[in-house]
Amino acid sequence: MEKNVSVLVVPASSIHVVNIGRKPIRDYVFEIIVNFQEGVDKVVIKGYGRYISKAVDVYNRLRGRLGDSISIDNIEINSEKKGPKLIPYIAISVVRRY
Repeated sequence: MEKNVSVLVVPASSIHVVNIGRKPIRDYVFEIIVNFQEGVDKVVIKGYGRYISKAVDVYNRLRGRLGDSISIDNIEINSEKKGPKLIPYIAISVVRRY
């Protein structure tokens, strides 16, 4: 008896995580645009602690540059344990619409 099994394999290169930090907003926007041009399907903009608002600013600037060609797939707001502390973060998943 033979079973047909189909498996969905998502290449690692189809999702890219951008961790927001001290760089200027335009650097992150440029990095995300380059990733989309290189064929990345989904970019996750992730900001920890005081960089949460900067992550939102990066998305808003990206939306201003690319308009309706991108959309939000998911927004996750949570906290992660780093050492003895809980650090809040936001993860904004952005997909390119074709």
